[in-house]
Amino acid sequence: MNSKRKSVAPHWIMQLIGAEAATFSLDKNGLSVKTKSGDKYLVLTESLAGEAVCVHGVFFSKLVVKTDKGIKKFGGLRKHDAAELYLWMRLYWIEQLIPVVARSAHKIKTIVGKGYLRSSRLKYVQQLAQKTVQKFHKLPDASEVTESNLNLFRYIFDVAKLKPEDVERLRDRYVASMKDKYASYFDGVESNPLTVRQCEACIIDEDNNLVLAGAGTGKTSTMIGRAGFLIESKQAKPNQILMLAFANKAAKEMQERLELRMPGNGVVASTFHKLGKNIIATVEGAQPSVSPLAEDDALLAQHVNQWFETRLEEKNYRSLALEYFKEYLYPKANPFDFKTEGEYFEYVLANDIRTLKGELVKSLGECLVANHLFKQGIEYVYEAAYEHSTRGLDFRQYQPDFYLPEYGIYLEYLGIDRNGNTAPYINRERYHAGIEWKRNLHEQNQTILLEAFHYQLVEGSLLKELDQSLFKAGVLSSPLPPESVLETLREFGAISEFSKLLAVLLKRYRANCYEEGKLQAAIDTVENSSQMSAVMKLLMPIVDDYMGLLSEHQHIDFDDMIGKAIEYVKSGRFKSPWEYILVDEFQDISEPRARLVQLLKASTRDCSLFCVGDDWQAIYRFTGSDIRFTTKFSQIFGATKTTALDYTFRFNNSICDTASRFVLENPAQVKKALKTHTTVTKPAVSILRADNRQKFNDSRPDERLVAILKRIALIADNGAKVYLMGRFGFNLPGKVQLRQLKSEVPMLILECCTIHSSKGKEADYVVILGMEKGKHG
Repeated sequence: MNSKRKSVAPHWIMQLIGAEAATFSLDKNGLSVKTKSGDKYLVLTESLAGEAVCVHGVFFSKLVVKTDKGIKKFGGLRKHDAAELYLWMRLYWIEQLIPVVARSAHKIKTIVGKGYLRSSRLKYVQQLAQKTVQKFHKLPDASEVTESNLNLFRYIFDVAKLKPEDVERLRDRYVASMKDKYASYFDGVESNPLTVRQCEACIIDEDNNLVLAGAGTGKTSTMIGRAGFLIESKQAKPNQILMLAFANKAAKEMQERLELRMPGNGVVASTFHKLGKNIIATVEGAQPSVSPLAEDDALLAQHVNQWFETRLEEKNYRSLALEYFKEYLYPKANPFDFKTEGEYFEYVLANDIRTLKGELVKSLGECLVANHLFKQGIEYVYEAAYEHSTRGLDFRQYQPDFYLPEYGIYLEYLGIDRNGNTAPYINRERYHAGIEWKRNLHEQNQTILLEAFHYQLVEGSLLKELDQSLFKAGVLSSPLPPESVLETLREFGAISEFSKLLAVLLKRYRANCYEEGKLQAAIDTVENSSQMSAVMKLLMPIVDDYMGLLSEHQHIDFDDMIGKAIEYVKSGRFKSPWEYILVDEFQDISEPRARLVQLLKASTRDCSLFCVGDDWQAIYRFTGSDIRFTTKFSQIFGATKTTALDYTFRFNNSICDTASRFVLENPAQVKKALKTHTTVTKPAVSILRADNRQKFNDSRPDERLVAILKRIALIADNGAKVYLMGRFGFNLPGKVQLRQLKSEVPMLILECCTIHSSKGKEADYVVILGMEKGKHG
């Protein structure tokens, strides 16, 4: 653009009616206008994108521009003069705009060129493109710019108008090109070539990436492949990659695999605890000392028991403990909630509901009544024979629930609700007939009968109304001193069992690293919030004792490794150097660990999160794991790309179908379909229904198990591996029984393991023991 000034004058006819000549000039202030009468304006160049127009009439033309003093119109112009001036202004505007467009295009291409188009990058480039497009609204004409500059405008325009399907096509093209470019890498990074889905999982690089890896689909290979691909494609340096596992064994295996497949790669695989410990050391300048209690559960339980016994000497704490034992010694269950009498008695037997005197009773209500009588110093006999004979050919001797021998009073606990209804499995008419028979019997024999009801237990008035009935009947109470009740509980084993529970709860409480206000919120959300509140009142003084011991010795525990790391990252005292965070077995993550991952990611610009897990294999809830972080991954972490590894090499289609149907009965599980490398036509899962009362003993193995193993030996190859698995260690044969079993089937390799310790292992046959409902079901 050579000319720095352009003057226009209206047609002489239009000048007669007031149209003025004007001079448009380019100076240090931009594009200015000066009219013949001396008025001055500064043209707002952004208006040239669309608000400035050249309007052609029948005889004359008009130029409308936006200035610093509002909209100004220059009319009465010859069409040729108006068009020439308008083009002159546009060329000026385009000349000013080209560097802006070029810079935006360069920024966008640089970001897009980094690799996979993440949502965060997409948002930035689209915002930048749209902001740039607002400066020109429509593409310049080919006559106004060179072809190369016009392409820049087109590029910005296209980016600004990208639709979701366009973005997916771009991403798919990128993934396809990377698969082709690094095909030899993916074929050789592990002992077997990676599957198509594994390759895609390695390449896709959304802000947050969730890889759902079913059992046997190669999750560790995918983790190794991902780390190697980032280095191979020069998207990351080894020290920018953080690989996390939950257990030392898993982290060690990952480190060994990294070194085996990519010698000298420099990537470090760490556990969460080791990561936390290193963060603390970085901030504090020295490695922290770990408490012996953190590594020795038995030692921790011993300390908790001592602290609990000491606390019980305090009056207020003792009262809280006695109240807890009165209300929650056994799990509450409403007989009305069971469908069958068999289910209800399974609950009673499984929970071994016994009174403080050691009597096995038929319900929680009976247990509460018995314990209350005991603590009130009222002698009773449970289910003593009625003093008058009622036996006959069709009826056994009547045995009331309780008999108070000092007063000759009988007490029945009746299982009916406020409306007289019985549990679903009990015949209402027959039960009420039995009540009437008992009442009439006592009336005929002039014996005293007191009654307590199930609905009183439900309404929370059972013991209060029982006391009123006893008082009216002349029964005197002589409450046992708290020390006597505690001693009975101690003899009964309740104190030692509860101290074990406190040790477990202490670890769970510490593992959750509760932020202020979060503990009460957690209590409020549980179904049995009153029991949780009661136990927390007993736990918190134990927590104080524990924390005091740590402080005294300047120790930390494993939970401090996470909690302090969270604090240091959140406060900015630790700055994460990692741009890529890879987490293995993500379904096992707890809330504090997830919080630490989120903070690490947020502390580094453009950090990508890559999580491999399988919600179907989430079996560590008892340690604080929260499957919600997997099933609601995108809601928690943000923009997410989910890839499912759907090809398993671990088991056949029969086992796969059976397991899938079972897992998907839970609507909270992510729905997915696994394909199997091995296909069979016959069932591969068998269930043996047998008497569950038969247990292992020291002298011989379970005959049922021997029969099963001999049956396996008939169809298995020599040297086939068989896992004997149970939920708990006591479900499994001991060393003596295992030796005997091995002698029965010497052609098989037998190993025992719990469900949790078997995770990730493989065997030719698996026998699951202890598949029964109950206290340990």
